[in-house]
Amino acid sequence: MILESLFSPSGERSSVENPDTPLTGQNLAEYFDGDNGIIVDNQSAMTLSAVYACIYVLSSSIGQLPLHVMRRQGKRIEAAKDHPAYWLLHDEPNPWQTSYKWRETKQAYVLGWGNGYTQTVRSPRGELRELVTHRPWETQLVKNGNRWLYAVSGEDESAKAVALEDMIHVRALGSDGRTGKSLIRQHAETIGLGLAAQRYGKDFFTGGGRPTGLVTVKNQLQKDSWDRLKTAWNNAVSKLKASENKTLMLPADLDYKSITVPPEDAQFLETRKLNRSEVAGIFNVPAHMINDLDKATFSNISEQAIQFVRHTMMPWVVNWEQEINRRVFTRAERAAGYYVKFNLAGLLRGTAKERAEFYHNAINDGWMDRNEVREFEDMNPRDGLDQMLVSVNARPLDELGENSNPNDNEETTS
Repeated sequence: MILESLFSPSGERSSVENPDTPLTGQNLAEYFDGDNGIIVDNQSAMTLSAVYACIYVLSSSIGQLPLHVMRRQGKRIEAAKDHPAYWLLHDEPNPWQTSYKWRETKQAYVLGWGNGYTQTVRSPRGELRELVTHRPWETQLVKNGNRWLYAVSGEDESAKAVALEDMIHVRALGSDGRTGKSLIRQHAETIGLGLAAQRYGKDFFTGGGRPTGLVTVKNQLQKDSWDRLKTAWNNAVSKLKASENKTLMLPADLDYKSITVPPEDAQFLETRKLNRSEVAGIFNVPAHMINDLDKATFSNISEQAIQFVRHTMMPWVVNWEQEINRRVFTRAERAAGYYVKFNLAGLLRGTAKERAEFYHNAINDGWMDRNEVREFEDMNPRDGLDQMLVSVNARPLDELGENSNPNDNEETTS
């Protein structure tokens, strides 16, 4: 019956403004067929609030994490500030972007288009000079004979080829192992339903979805009188602005009854809530992080924040670290101990009470000094606080002498 109500007897689609056409959440798909069809691409998907929120959460989280070049020498690890990659990755990869904006933009490309490209520009001596972002719709992986290259084109530059080893290519899940596939393209139907519900809601609440009232005549009208009445009504309605609230005056004895919206006809709101949850699942983002708080409590939000770091951010962080390591550093540099490291401590930072308990245990157990704690809290060091403190109850075993087992000194009785 729903499908039949959308078409006239001649097979043509009925107007959605026809009062005889019911508009409910069940016929959203039919409502947006034909000329009103929803085109799901990267730009239109970003107009859906759930998609934008998920991409923003993931991109901003990658962008805000501290990123350092480290060097491991034996058992000692320290920041490698003498390496040119340190300042490029930590502060300014190119003249147009900060490190935050570079990572945020690149992660948004990966989520929206499936691939994020950054070219490493080196001096004739092989020293890293710049990290240049390339847009995914202007970059393509091509095969030239037996060699794979990246073909890059742009509005402000001529086409050029970039070698594999000169491109930091972070990718989403893909089917060929060389390039990633856009999450938006893979889930176009789910996102399209959200866009359809969004447009339907706009039309519904602006009055285009169903009639606002019913006008009836008290006396029988002739055909000519009926036509004149419809013309007068349409002329009166057309002169009113949407923001005006005036009474219509018509030359006839009429009754007007306002039509209310029954709850079952507004179920598209439930459709939008369900779609928001589905989109969050696609991007593996906890629902509360995109302001979907229907089933959230204080306790499970705290736990979900930890799960977000472990199961959402960690895979992306490892993806970034491994790709940067193999493209920024030569094999000789990697053998010398150079590597990049994202610091996830910021996302796991607890409350003041939780941090105080953590620092207290670290100091008493002797694996952290007080000046290290002050550094974590962005405080200047103080003299005399570099010394390690050890609990008097925690002593090395060799200080207890040969009879380390107290049971050995007990007298045995027969």
